[in-house]
Amino acid sequence: MTVVAVHTHAWRQRLQRWWRQARRLGVLGGMVVASGATAADAAPAHWMAYAAQAGEVVSQRLGDPEDPRVERLQARLAERSDPAAALTVSLWIDASGTITDSRFASLGDAVADADLRALLRDTPLPAAPPPDMRQPLNLGLSLASPAAGDAPVP
Repeated sequence: MTVVAVHTHAWRQRLQRWWRQARRLGVLGGMVVASGATAADAAPAHWMAYAAQAGEVVSQRLGDPEDPRVERLQARLAERSDPAAALTVSLWIDASGTITDSRFASLGDAVADADLRALLRDTPLPAAPPPDMRQPLNLGLSLASPAAGDAPVP
């Protein structure tokens, strides 16, 4: 039992370091995930692990240069007065790991809103959320493309 507790504590510390680094750097792929819905220190470790995993998958999806929706979304966001403004996205995820609904404040452009909604809907998550995890999962996104030379620190 002590070994499991120590392992869980170590896992929680790694996740907390990952969240701090992600918030500090801001870049996790083409677009970024800044924070989860519950403060990292207050959330159970398995919620944090799932949120980190889901955030990474969403970030990769929103940074896919092969998808024309991503290209359109990034182009429209670059035209905004504050393209790096953070956006909270609320995700509802079913038992198969499918994002069934997403809500966020309008980006000020119906096409950009539709592209973001479609990209989120079409992002399969690798697993279902933990059964006891609260929904929606809220992710803080900074929807600005990373500057040339910016890259996440491994």
